[in-house]
Amino acid sequence: MSYETITFEKEDNVCILTLNRPERLNAMNNKMFEEIKDALDRVKDDAEIRACIITGAGRAFSSGGDFSFDQSQAGKEIDLSQKELVLKLIKLNKPLIAAVNGLALGAGMNLALNCDLVYASDKAEFGTFFIKRAITPEMSSTFLLPYIVGIHKAKELIFFGDRFSAHEAKNIGLINDVFPDDIFMSKVKELAKRLAKGPTLAIGLAKEAIHNLLMDQIVKALDNEAESLIKAFKSEDFAESLLSFMEKREPKFKGV
Repeated sequence: MSYETITFEKEDNVCILTLNRPERLNAMNNKMFEEIKDALDRVKDDAEIRACIITGAGRAFSSGGDFSFDQSQAGKEIDLSQKELVLKLIKLNKPLIAAVNGLALGAGMNLALNCDLVYASDKAEFGTFFIKRAITPEMSSTFLLPYIVGIHKAKELIFFGDRFSAHEAKNIGLINDVFPDDIFMSKVKELAKRLAKGPTLAIGLAKEAIHNLLMDQIVKALDNEAESLIKAFKSEDFAESLLSFMEKREPKFKGV
């Protein structure tokens, strides 16, 4: 099966899913959400695949959500797709590695955080970024970020939305490790192939046991985030963020 927004490759017993909209810095639209979900189903059902890598084409992992949509439909379109994607990521019965090759902002960073292991190139940058567009975090990040880095650091990352380096991401415990860019993918593939040679059933059961403890909080976070996003999408500040983006100027937020 061919896709429009991602590529699907098999290398030995490892699947490599590549977000493939490099001209848009791999910004995620509904089409991409649907294609990633379909690809994850293929990974789950293919007994030959025993580990999976998600990475990005070009200089970005993903710059986040694609804002070229009708604002009036934004909440309706994005909510269900993202919730379904998060649940597929965490319920996948095989180890899933995020290979963050470059920029990972907003939903792009959250996609990585919902994977089992996160490795980054030393050229990668991270950022929650939502506040820059006058919207609220999603993809269960309101639970994951405080759980991973602590509540005060999570609030700092969300409230300011600034970018930070891969090394800073490792220092705060957000990712597993950082590798030099020139050997990055070879190192990640080496780790994925090591996992693929392991006891896949046991790894999947361990993953399930870990996530079963967190599932109620994750689902509650997704539902709360959906409500907050719909409110934010209707705000004057969000409209101003889109207008300022198109006009290539700093936004003038009013707080409403």
